[in-house]
Amino acid sequence: MAGTPIPLPHVDVRTSSPHVDGQVPVVLIHGWASGSVYWEPLAKILLDAGHEVWILDLPGYHPGQDLPSDFSWTLDTAAASVGAAIRARTEGPVHLVGHSMGGSVSLTLAARNPELVATVTLVGMVPAPQNEAFKNLLVSQLKQGYFDADTKLKLMNAWYGDLSTDDMELLSKGFDAPFRILSASAWAAMTGVEPSVPSRVQAPLLVIAGTGDRVRSIEQMTAFVAASPTRTLKSVPDAGHNVHWEQPEECAKTLHEFWKTSWPPPA
Repeated sequence: MAGTPIPLPHVDVRTSSPHVDGQVPVVLIHGWASGSVYWEPLAKILLDAGHEVWILDLPGYHPGQDLPSDFSWTLDTAAASVGAAIRARTEGPVHLVGHSMGGSVSLTLAARNPELVATVTLVGMVPAPQNEAFKNLLVSQLKQGYFDADTKLKLMNAWYGDLSTDDMELLSKGFDAPFRILSASAWAAMTGVEPSVPSRVQAPLLVIAGTGDRVRSIEQMTAFVAASPTRTLKSVPDAGHNVHWEQPEECAKTLHEFWKTSWPPPA
């Protein structure tokens, strides 16, 4: 990576009308094989509440984006790209909201660049061992060199449960990313954050967990939050891995309460 420019990810910046002065921008970071479209329900609620919302596509995930051939996709390089995008747009910190792998990117960024981060929210994610069946399924596809239709369906069902035909088509667009991006980011997601990262995060941290999440269990979420007094857990009944899509109103309400009590920090 030495000498290689950090590719700036695509960022869709949305400002509410009327805009509420003094609001910290909210940066939404998607997970593996996920298109940023699944943030739309939550983004609308946050915009209506006066927030500036940035919907970010991680490196290589935006349609038509060309990455340098020597760009190595890791959590560190993805976090560096996100950090560069934040610096290019604001002098102040932002609220990071990362889903699944996007949570790992958020933690990595918060650990290495605390000045850029007001708060961190992890949706459907904590640093913990993955479900072995899920991991083995991913590895088999990575070794075969493509994701077949049956595997995509299994993964989508694990993430979302039953979907209409239209929603399945909409939400599976993340698989349209080039295979080299899907492969490298999958390995990054499975490897997870460097062990020292969670303890280096200084920002207040919220975990939003669906009680029916099949990727990270509620027990894993609870154990992670219990390890530090700066971490908070919000469990959402009748939700799975994608709380922001399944229950955007509850997700937005939880975020508002968290931001109100954690930022700005007490004097």
